[in-house]
Amino acid sequence: MRIMVTGGAGYIGSHAAQLLLEQGHRVVVVDNLYRGHLAAIERLRSTIDEPDRLVFVKADCTDAAAMTETMRTNGVEAVMHFAALTYVGESVEQPLEYHRVNTGGMISMLAAGDAAGVDRFIFSSTAATYGEPPVQPIREDTPQRPINPYGASKLHAERVLSDYGAARRAAGKPFAAAALRYFNVAGSDPTGVLGEWHVP
Repeated sequence: MRIMVTGGAGYIGSHAAQLLLEQGHRVVVVDNLYRGHLAAIERLRSTIDEPDRLVFVKADCTDAAAMTETMRTNGVEAVMHFAALTYVGESVEQPLEYHRVNTGGMISMLAAGDAAGVDRFIFSSTAATYGEPPVQPIREDTPQRPINPYGASKLHAERVLSDYGAARRAAGKPFAAAALRYFNVAGSDPTGVLGEWHVP
């Protein structure tokens, strides 16, 4: 399968791309390199025998036209959307930028997918959408009440994804999606090819 991984030069996205490559998929990594690392792509490329199974496109997920063109050119069949701004403190200082990138990025990605005929999406959300729930452990159906713009922007993106999926299904069109709400991610792949990289 040909899978687009946005934010694929970042920490979580690069590990997802690595797993997809190990499973024999063709991967199109899209990253603007604002916080991603080109070295991650180079390391991934060094692990595969068929270099054409990994394509890197420097572009921004908020650019719907560029995303549409990338999907069409590369025959993308599914999207794993990791590209985002992710610092809670920064989100409090720059809420508009977080909503522009995180919520707006989802809108752009879905519009591009619609134009390019891509009907399978996995969205990298966050447990920050839950805020500080009074009951532990947190379950999938725990009410989502984010307490910062980062969590709110991801929750809004989830709702955009849900609304779009509902509209597609109501129109009799196929669409499959999932939102992953993980907590603190740490560590590296067992081979040590990739790991955490906190600069910048």
